[in-house]
Amino acid sequence: MVRALSLWLVATALLLFPIPYQSTPASVLTTTSSALVAPYLDRPSGFIRPSIAQKVFAQRQYILQLAHRHNHPQITHYDDSEFAAIMITILYTEQLGWLEDVLPSIRVVTPLYQDAQVVSNQWFGTNFSVWPANLRPSVVDEILAAEVPGVGQVTLPLNIPTQLNAPRYANLLASQPDYAFELLAANLERGIIRANAESVPITWQTLLAWHNAGLVNPSQIATNHSLQHYLYRATFYREPAIALYRDDAFCEMPIIATRSTDQIKH
Repeated sequence: MVRALSLWLVATALLLFPIPYQSTPASVLTTTSSALVAPYLDRPSGFIRPSIAQKVFAQRQYILQLAHRHNHPQITHYDDSEFAAIMITILYTEQLGWLEDVLPSIRVVTPLYQDAQVVSNQWFGTNFSVWPANLRPSVVDEILAAEVPGVGQVTLPLNIPTQLNAPRYANLLASQPDYAFELLAANLERGIIRANAESVPITWQTLLAWHNAGLVNPSQIATNHSLQHYLYRATFYREPAIALYRDDAFCEMPIIATRSTDQIKH
């Protein structure tokens, strides 16, 4: 009860004093934010939250299995380990936003903010993104219904218990790592299907753009400033994600990356 009340207070505070997040275009932030924030918008820290690094490392084989189930290598031209690395790039990137890059001291309260969104969805039917994969319940509903906007019904090989495969469980599914990882893989499969339907060449950036903004069209991606910043931040997580599936590193716990400002190109 105390935990629920504390989360409710955090949620209320966020509603009254919202924190700008990735959905805010970088161009707007540069104009409206203080001089403290603007110079750091293009300087991601590359920090990997230890809790997500441990979860990903422990389930890297499961994530690889999900990649095998949801990848379409004849379309993506990615093998399963490359597809798995794209999933992990997203999981690493989504744990923190640009604000945590600018103000590292607030990382300690980020999990409370994330939990508050789950509670708000559960109690008030809101549609806030849910971690670890940062999926909105509405997107989970689409995945469970096997729908791809602009394409229609598709076939997704989901391994989710029938009793949980319903809209009222979307929030719960998105917040449980095992299910969230599968939903992430299935969502990327939807992105593959959408990009293929639009004859769009698939890159890892295309799949991240689909996950973050529901876009696959290159011109739309190029003109979306918030999305461009998201993709730039993701480049700092590509190497550690790919390293998890190298033969000589497969059984080694990854180093938790913390880049200082002098390590990042100005």
